[in-house]
Amino acid sequence: MGMPLGAKSKSIDISNSVIEKCEKKLAKWKSQYLSKGGRLTLINSVLDALPTYMMSLFPIPPGVIKRLDRIRRNFLWQGNKEKKSFHLVKWEEVMTSKENGGLGIKNLKLQSKALSMKWL
Repeated sequence: MGMPLGAKSKSIDISNSVIEKCEKKLAKWKSQYLSKGGRLTLINSVLDALPTYMMSLFPIPPGVIKRLDRIRRNFLWQGNKEKKSFHLVKWEEVMTSKENGGLGIKNLKLQSKALSMKWL
């Protein structure tokens, strides 16, 4: 399933492989002109799914979660633009559920904690 064989659970290589996969996916999508709704759909369907499998097996370091959040946040607001753009809403509000006025993007920190609880 794309996990490095023989890697230690705290190895940075495991985390870097997930970040690299996300960046490869984004490189393909950035060449297309997508609306914010299209980018939101890609974030929810693909960029949230890639780290989920890894988080179900290994604890994910907080620094990696921050990098993944930055990748998702920048893709949502900037799209294929190279220059910086303003983030229109706080990321914490974007990650709230649609029923509560957010965009329904998963909170990776909470998801990682929930998936690590299954090992207790």
